[in-house]
Amino acid sequence: MTKFMNVELIAPAMENFRNHLVSGFETIKLAYEQYAKEAENRPNDFVATFEDYFHDWAQSNWELLVERVVCNPNESLAIYGTGSDYETDKHSRVFFHNAVPTHEIVCVAKIQAIDWISGKVVDLSKFDFDGFVSTSGEWFDVSAPFDHVLLSEKGVTSNYLQVIVSKEQIEWQVNEI
Repeated sequence: MTKFMNVELIAPAMENFRNHLVSGFETIKLAYEQYAKEAENRPNDFVATFEDYFHDWAQSNWELLVERVVCNPNESLAIYGTGSDYETDKHSRVFFHNAVPTHEIVCVAKIQAIDWISGKVVDLSKFDFDGFVSTSGEWFDVSAPFDHVLLSEKGVTSNYLQVIVSKEQIEWQVNEI
């Protein structure tokens, strides 16, 4: 086990974060619409995509609602999803820009994890946690109720495999990086 200071708080912190994404989703959509309308009319501005806007918001909340709850001051987590790109190519964090991740949140199957995309059992140890998503129709999206987790194949930078698993099939753990 790691020297992670408060492992018993990981599961409740993750659920609190997910609940915050759900409860704030309509608010962030409205804020994005207002921002996009204004940005279109500002000189030297451009409209970021909703996904980028959402990930900036999610990363700031990740740092406050998960990282600060479970980490010691000398520890930090890997970014949530794609992190914040508010200052592209400078950093992916909102607070403590130069913090180097010491730990990562990982998903472990309670019994077995079934990939929503393929319908097959998946070995979660081969995947990194990317974030919460929802399934709709034949694909997934970044929207409420955020009842699934998106995971990407470890160590692969292009043509990587992604899987989606119901949050009910996993337990949260942490690994030291």
